[in-house]
Amino acid sequence: MRLQELTPPSEEPLTLSEAKLHLRITHDADDDALSALIRAAREMRAGWTGLTLVTRTYAFTADGWDGKPVELPRPPLVSVEEIAVYNALGEEELFDEDNYYAETAGRPGRIILKESASPPIPGLAIGGIEFRYIAGFGAAAAVPASLKQGMLRLVAHLYMNRGDSTEIAVRNSGAMVLFQPYRVARLA
Repeated sequence: MRLQELTPPSEEPLTLSEAKLHLRITHDADDDALSALIRAAREMRAGWTGLTLVTRTYAFTADGWDGKPVELPRPPLVSVEEIAVYNALGEEELFDEDNYYAETAGRPGRIILKESASPPIPGLAIGGIEFRYIAGFGAAAAVPASLKQGMLRLVAHLYMNRGDSTEIAVRNSGAMVLFQPYRVARLA
């Protein structure tokens, strides 16, 4: 299975101004470095929680579908755009949306096959089905405050302690405590 970002976020969950205010920086000399730290904090937070903050579009590719619910990575799930099934020639055919529904309330969100429907049978043995969906909280303003605060703490920690590993930065900055309630649990 493979996850691909089709549409990147239109904005970062934190602005440069928010980071500078948090760090009490009034000059512009470190703007590029701070912008890079904001991206790094977003990626570190994504790795820790498994969540998508600012809305974007993903494609989740699988070899097949056995009819069981499909959990979509990087919640929260907003909607399923379409399910593409590839025939033996690699041509895309859309699976009728009347055959499934999206469960958006849980984390992760799921695609559930309706009882009256049969799972599609792809012609390709590898990468035969692609689930395209939208995930995220919305715009940056809709991101929960504790997640933004955790990212601000990460940016500050990384700014002051350049070179720390992800684990050390998340733990020592206090971001772990703020991220923990949002962490997507995985059962083995």
